[in-house]
Amino acid sequence: MMSCRQCGKKEASQIIGFCPSCLRDNFSPELVWQVHSSRLKYGLPPSPLLEEGGVRCRFCANQCLLTEGKVGFCGLRINRDKQIRSVAPAKKFVAYIYYDPLPTNCCAAWFCPGSKEKGANLAVFLYGCNFDCLFCQNASHRLINQSQFISLEELVEAALAPQVRCVCFFGGSPEPQLPLAIEASQEIKRRSKHLIHICWEWNGAGHPSLVRKATEISLETKGVVKFDLKAWSPELGQILCGVSLKRSYDNLAMLGRLFPQKNLLTATTLLVPYYVDEKEVDSIARFLSSISPDFPYSLLVFHPDDRMRDLPVTPRDQVMACYEAACRHLTRVFIGNLHLLNRIL
Repeated sequence: MMSCRQCGKKEASQIIGFCPSCLRDNFSPELVWQVHSSRLKYGLPPSPLLEEGGVRCRFCANQCLLTEGKVGFCGLRINRDKQIRSVAPAKKFVAYIYYDPLPTNCCAAWFCPGSKEKGANLAVFLYGCNFDCLFCQNASHRLINQSQFISLEELVEAALAPQVRCVCFFGGSPEPQLPLAIEASQEIKRRSKHLIHICWEWNGAGHPSLVRKATEISLETKGVVKFDLKAWSPELGQILCGVSLKRSYDNLAMLGRLFPQKNLLTATTLLVPYYVDEKEVDSIARFLSSISPDFPYSLLVFHPDDRMRDLPVTPRDQVMACYEAACRHLTRVFIGNLHLLNRIL
């Protein structure tokens, strides 16, 4: 942690260099590129590629334009023979899977039906992401060259094990592999002899039609769709995540209109110290209340990770201020990772 390069008074993360207030004055595409240039060591571009004469990838909001042989921002989509394809062989995920006993450490566990059942969750960790969050809790998703391939059939068979009650796709984020994940989910639903909840933990910035299809599956299986809303301010969101967050909010608003069912949709926000403050949370909560005042919203206490290891655990006064801001608009607000606060008492 350092003092802001501009005002010299407020705290700032070393990788950003500016406090939230001064960040708006210094925001530029060049600053975003500089902050996210650390992706280069993973063979990933610091910003979405928009190459003249390239083929458009439409799996997510980044809509990379890729020339022959180039890989998109997510690291999973490549232009091969003038077509956008996966870097994995046909019908294979770049992923690993494991069984997690219920109740599991799920951000929706405080209200979801699966947490009340006995058995296991099949956790499907999908490599790659269409965001580049500086505070990523699962940064190994960038190690695509060190990952493994899992066939659709292997994943489906694992999900059909007798003890499985739910399947959660997360990562990274599912958007770059969403078409195959939807296909696997439909196959699990078709072949399962008992109800298996299909859940998604994502940033939500996928193609609207794919996001809708995935949500329909969760509705049919009584699963949960969790949006990770990183920030509200466009400048802050782009600095923290490397890309625009607009599609996340647009998709969530669309799903809120189409699927008003209780407990289908939820959202979380990680309370990044000093940056994601009560003003950010107030705006996010106001947006969520426009979908429903009963929309379930989780605030997550931050722990140092990835490129923001210099920041502390979210200060208690910031947590409480954010909680109060959210409660001004929503009736169902939960604080996750409270155990982290207890460590610093």
